[in-house]
Amino acid sequence: MREVTKQVKHEVDGEEMTFQVRKMNALDGSYLMKFCAEKLMPIFSAMKDTFKPVGEDEDEEAVVQARTAEVLNMIPVALASLSRKDLAEFQTMCLNTVDALLPAGWQQIMDGNSFCVEEIEYDAGAALVLCYDVLEFNLGGFFGGKGLSSLLPQQSTQQ
Repeated sequence: MREVTKQVKHEVDGEEMTFQVRKMNALDGSYLMKFCAEKLMPIFSAMKDTFKPVGEDEDEEAVVQARTAEVLNMIPVALASLSRKDLAEFQTMCLNTVDALLPAGWQQIMDGNSFCVEEIEYDAGAALVLCYDVLEFNLGGFFGGKGLSSLLPQQSTQQ
């Protein structure tokens, strides 16, 4: 049976929250793929070496500092390729497919262009992480079932 929802957990304002990501319909999913191909793939391509493992003969701290500087240099270039309208449309499309588990039950993050969950409305980092979850869940089939991870080397949360 087709999986149409996926639960993820993220820390928001110092507390863990549970979210449910829903599949987009085929038309919205196709547009999302087009948007990614035009706007995001060049960014992922430019950053591919940033996430590869540090070699055994390399100074880990120096490599991390150099890669961090490289990413910080790429951010303005990457953001310059997105207009405010593009970014808002992309985030709205993604966040309309995410629900937050609140004490009263599941609540949509956004309904149309309006936020329904204040914790996300004022947390840009959490909103962007949820957009990544939406991308990974909805576009996984385009990357051989491996999601966006097939575009980048395995990421590590360790510094």
